[in-house]
Order: sequence, then C-alpha cells, then structure tokens
Amino acid sequence: MLASSSRWRRELLDRLQLPYQCHSPDIDETPHPGETPRALVHRLALSKANAVAAHFPATTL
Repeated sequence: MLASSSRWRRELLDRLQLPYQCHSPDIDETPHPGETPRALVHRLALSKANAVAAHFPATTL
C-alpha cells in the first residue's frame, strides 16, 4: 500500500514494475509550532498510516 499522493513515488513504483495500491491519506502536513523535524516525520508517518488503515480495516500494519 502506498499511502501517498506523490506522483513521483507512483512513477517510481511503475518503473520498477512493482504491484501496489495507492491511497491518499489526505492529512494536514503543516509542522506544529516548535516541532522538531524528527517529531514531524514521526507524527506524519503515524497519521498517514492510521488514515489509510481506517479505509482498509481487514489489513494489519
């Protein structure tokens, strides 16, 4: 599962001829005030995974 809206990531997977499903997580990626880059990446990864998982309840993370 590709939890991304990135055209570049889809094109890369297409070029590699890897099977995948794409679902846009549609989350706000605005950094919180004072949030470190590391905390931002961690929060966004969890938010994206949870947003996509909500649409595919039979799938485990």
